[in-house]
Amino acid sequence: MTKEKLLTTAINTYGHMPQKLMAIEEMSELAKEICKDFRGNNNRDKISEEMADVEIMLAQLKLIYSNHGSVRKWTNIKLRRLAQRLGVAYDD
Repeated sequence: MTKEKLLTTAINTYGHMPQKLMAIEEMSELAKEICKDFRGNNNRDKISEEMADVEIMLAQLKLIYSNHGSVRKWTNIKLRRLAQRLGVAYDD
């Protein structure tokens, strides 16, 4: 089973609303681990785990909102803006 098919199966099994709520929960868990890092905890592995969870949920949100192209467009706009602020070239 491909990644997209697996994620689509999860969305169809659990539903849009629960997966949207899970995305919020996973982002909150990542934020919590980053805050712990600021306090000096050696939790890089936990941060990596939470980042993976957030990436999976973001991929599901892209499927739910069917906006792959729109996200790519906005990502490129924002990366070009960042490059401009940093005074560096950006090749997208």
